[in-house]
Amino acid sequence: MSPETIPIRLGHAPMGRYSLTYEINGSEKATKAAVSIYLLGVGEVQWFDVDVQPRAQIEFLLDASKFDLGPSVRFRAHCPSGDTDWFVMGSQPLGYPENVSSRQIVNVTPAYLQASPGSPGSGVPIEISGSQITQECIPEAQVDETTVELKNVVALNKQIRGLLMYSDMQGRPVVARQMEVKLLVYGKTGMPSESTFNLNLVE
Repeated sequence: MSPETIPIRLGHAPMGRYSLTYEINGSEKATKAAVSIYLLGVGEVQWFDVDVQPRAQIEFLLDASKFDLGPSVRFRAHCPSGDTDWFVMGSQPLGYPENVSSRQIVNVTPAYLQASPGSPGSGVPIEISGSQITQECIPEAQVDETTVELKNVVALNKQIRGLLMYSDMQGRPVVARQMEVKLLVYGKTGMPSESTFNLNLVE
């Protein structure tokens, strides 16, 4: 797929032209094929049918402009050994590094949040994981580069837990940092087989 990224600014993505090359093994047995573009946090962005061929290349306009992709939410930890790097919520987990002194946060869960006003004073439980994190670490959270305070913080070895307030996100979603571009191929059974390309969101 080209380009391999989609730019976003202030929670919105402009319409863009993309090229997609796909292959269908055993295309003579397929009855239908389609492309679904899906984003965790908002749902299906786009869907269109494509020709059933062994190999094909198409160009299409990807229009996500009507969707609120939400703020950029990121976290880091202030630790006695130094600050960790920032980790943007919705990014792919990094996996624990072999170097225990690594400054990386390896994951933040949940990976995405659907739009929700929440009840007054409510929030979503957040877990921040990293090999450098200890009980002496203090988390820092930012929503669109504005510092917000996590509530009910508990620091453990390799993990910090806290509550991110819905009011800090103004009821908006926090989306995964990649759109799933899925090729769906249908046969006589009715259940599609699928292949996925991750289109990364870039700010």
